[in-house]
Order: sequence, then structure tokens, then C-alpha cells
Amino acid sequence: MMLDDIHTEHGYICRLLKILQQKLTAIRNGQEVNYGLIKDIVDYLQNHAECCHHPKEDVLYHYYQAHYADHVGEVESLAKEHEELAKLTQEFADTVDMILMDAVIPLDVFAEKLNAFVVRQYAHLEFEEKHILPLIRDHFTQEDWLAVSKQYEECECDPLFGDQVNERYRHLAERLQA
Repeated sequence: MMLDDIHTEHGYICRLLKILQQKLTAIRNGQEVNYGLIKDIVDYLQNHAECCHHPKEDVLYHYYQAHYADHVGEVESLAKEHEELAKLTQEFADTVDMILMDAVIPLDVFAEKLNAFVVRQYAHLEFEEKHILPLIRDHFTQEDWLAVSKQYEECECDPLFGDQVNERYRHLAERLQA
């Protein structure tokens, strides 16, 4: 079921955010940080989560809005929030790229951007998990699930958490297993 897939994907994203939190702690403690690993996480979030995960959610949210107008309130802002998260992710990715190209960015500035990124991502996931997904689960009928499944075309295999890890994410996959 799509909702179970979304919940599982949220768990994957939380695992990645936890690594970012660990990197933030390391930065604040003056320890060395592998910025390439941060880049891999942000790249995954951009290229998989934003291209496959959010569109899947958006199909559910738009369908919910169209068919359950009396319960729309909290769902209305999610498409816009997905756009804002994509922009935030791109801005953070640009900052990481600058560091990897040896641009001088003060650590406290980078730490603040990393913290803002992680906090915003967690807040979004928590809102969906606690408010939106239960709403959908409570209201959708079997016919609704059939209708949304016809509207969403499954993405290719997850390049990090799928059956086959893409070489691009091999180091990150090893870090997740450690």
C-alpha cells in the first residue's frame, strides 16, 4: 500500500537525517567531518526523495483534497511545503558544493545551515506522520486506494535502500550499515 511505502521512506529519510545530526555535533565539537558523505545524503534527498517520494505523497494529497473537502485544512499547504523543501535542499546542496570546492565558509555558518536543514526536514516528516497520514488512512476507502494507485507511476528502484545499491551511494550505504 502506498501509505506503508511512504512511512517506510520516511524511516529511511530519518536515518539519513540522524547522520546529518551526528555531523552537526561533530562540527560543533571541532571534529573532522566528511563533507562528501553530507553531499551524498543531500544528493539522495534531491534525486530520489524529491523526484519519487514527494510526487507519491502529492498524488495522495491532491486526491484527498478533491474528495474529502470537509477535511482539507491541514493538507492544503503540503504541495507548497514540498516546493519550499526542494528549494531549501538545493540551497543547502549549493553550500556543501561550495565547501567541497574549497570555498571558505565559516563553520558556524555551515553548522547553522545544516541545523536549519535537519530541523525543517524533521518537522515536515513529523507533521505528515502525526497529522496527514492518519487522516488519509482514516478516510480512504478501497476505491480511493485503487484510484490513487492508477495516478501514480512507481519510480525505479531506490538507489540507496533498494535491492541494488547504486555505486554513487555505495559509501553512504556502508555508513548506514556500520
